[in-house]
Amino acid sequence: MSIKPTIYLLLSVVILLMTFVAIFQNFETINFIGFETEVIWIPIWIGIVILPLLNLYQITINTNDYNKHYWLALIINLISIFFILRYFKIELLNL
Repeated sequence: MSIKPTIYLLLSVVILLMTFVAIFQNFETINFIGFETEVIWIPIWIGIVILPLLNLYQITINTNDYNKHYWLALIINLISIFFILRYFKIELLNL
């Protein structure tokens, strides 16, 4: 068994925990690429963009092998994305 699915799952859980910490705590504000943001949001945004894509890639490549770690990590990523959308008040469906 490969260790890669476990690493992806662990990174997804870490990003989810960092999201909760960032929502409930205040951190130092910096300017990053023209945006004023708190320090903790930079690795969270990087993880939120890259991890779901990596999980989807591994799910599509490993079609012969049912691997629940990738699916669980993808679900955790979607939960993180949901909390970030709620925190920043981003409305994707404006009905």
